[in-house]
Amino acid sequence: MSDGLARARAALDNAAASAALAGGLGLAGIALFTVGAVLADAFGAPILGDSEVVELVVGISVFAFLPYCQMRDGHIAITIFTDRAPVRLRHTLSVIAAVLTFLVAAVLTWRLIVGGFEVWERERVSMFLQLPLWWGYGAGAIFAILWALTAGFVALERIVLRPAA
Repeated sequence: MSDGLARARAALDNAAASAALAGGLGLAGIALFTVGAVLADAFGAPILGDSEVVELVVGISVFAFLPYCQMRDGHIAITIFTDRAPVRLRHTLSVIAAVLTFLVAAVLTWRLIVGGFEVWERERVSMFLQLPLWWGYGAGAIFAILWALTAGFVALERIVLRPAA
């Protein structure tokens, strides 16, 4: 692997791991919050809008995990038909899958950003807590941008690094 690719991989690995850690902390916080909300409800003091907070943080956390999964090649792959295929064919299919993943990540990121601006312009808020929804889109978009970058890097890496056999 060239020095440039190795440095880029290391930087993206660190960023992806940091994003995944943030997503994990968000989910851990939401788990504690949910326990608190259930206990509060059991004692007759429900927390208004608890589901809104859960929805926003879980949605953001999903995007936080995608870059890490991308860098670790952790997405689901059904290889039952290709396990015995020649190395070059498997590599070609891997390149195609990586490029398609990058395209999906790029389109989803673009649409998330556009949606965030539309929500901001319309001043949309959550039903109970009246939380501005744009910040959820913005936080998700930051992680989605990182996902698109990692997906693009993985696609480039697979194109550049050819199989030995």
